[in-house]
Amino acid sequence: MKTSPSAPRQWEQLLALTFAHAVADTYVGLIAPILVPMRDHYGVSFALLIFVVSLLGFSSNIFQIFIGHLQTALTRPDLISAGVLLAGLAVFIPVLPAGPFCVVWMSLLALLSGLGVAAVHPEGLRALHGLDKIPASLTTSIFMVSGFMGFAGGAILSSTLTEHFGLGSLVWLYAIAPVAAGTLFLSGLRLPVDTAHGEKPGAPARPENIPGIPFAPLFLIAAVLATSSQIQATLLPSYLHGEAGYSLSFSGFSFTLFGLGGMAGAIFWSLLAPRLGHLGVLFYTALAGAPLTALYLAVAPLTVSAAGLLAFAGFIVYTGFPLCITLARYADSSLRFGTRMGLISGGSWGIAALVMWGIGPLTAHTGLGLLLHLIWIGYLVAALMTFRLMRQLQK
Repeated sequence: MKTSPSAPRQWEQLLALTFAHAVADTYVGLIAPILVPMRDHYGVSFALLIFVVSLLGFSSNIFQIFIGHLQTALTRPDLISAGVLLAGLAVFIPVLPAGPFCVVWMSLLALLSGLGVAAVHPEGLRALHGLDKIPASLTTSIFMVSGFMGFAGGAILSSTLTEHFGLGSLVWLYAIAPVAAGTLFLSGLRLPVDTAHGEKPGAPARPENIPGIPFAPLFLIAAVLATSSQIQATLLPSYLHGEAGYSLSFSGFSFTLFGLGGMAGAIFWSLLAPRLGHLGVLFYTALAGAPLTALYLAVAPLTVSAAGLLAFAGFIVYTGFPLCITLARYADSSLRFGTRMGLISGGSWGIAALVMWGIGPLTAHTGLGLLLHLIWIGYLVAALMTFRLMRQLQK
């Protein structure tokens, strides 16, 4: 029987995998922070541009459900590498020629780029399951946080490049895609064959005392958290630049700070979750995230130092989504592992994108600032749902 790689080798493979994930999600995060310059350049409504951004998010997530369901025996990371290359097409969205059909072409590129991003997630999560010499909570958090860090990092990249060199400068970023794909290929990473619960022979069913939780409520909690994150990622940079009056680069930098805080927090809380209880950490971080976010929105227009509070809010609240992923890996469900991963990582964000389609037309009537309060309301709802689930499991 073929033995799994050593722990140091698995760490190398995890880093290559997370780099590919970060690069793919960076491309998704490039467009939302530059909606104001795109609106001015193309002369189209803000609602239509939100539709393009939401379509990119929707396709990069909804396709995960089908990929997670269909791919069961592929052991090489070829699909992940191809996905990163396809995801890079997003850099061409803001450089298309202006014209009456520019939004149509933007939407087509968004669909193709989203398909590439979708290929990375369920296959990447399946790859994590083969890294059995690293704690499951830690691998999940590192993988998920790398994606969100890439997504948040895309904000400062696109806003800074656009501010100094114009929208056309974003095409330079495509060069990162083949680097990420090549690094993953050279790592020698292999994916375990999918089973009903993603278990390998002889491996413990639920390491680190991870409880068996029904999949459906986990999915709903993840969808609420994803919706809050989607609203923040899509509207916050444009609000800071267009309504609060900050520079384009600072607006992108602020969201990147949230990602940095989220990265540190997700790793910190993932190390504590096996001892404190995964659901308990999920509940308290979501509950604390609500007033922190509300406070940030109150002071954000008044001082640049509010960005520090946003980073701290990310440290507290972002860990909820990776914890949902960890719990879903070992959830009580008849669904195959790949299907569960496709739903929890893709379906939840697909729902978030649908919500954004509904919010987009409202921006012309309410402005962005009022709609941003849906973020902390979502965190509060997620906390209440988690508390209800904890009470049900105690009975």
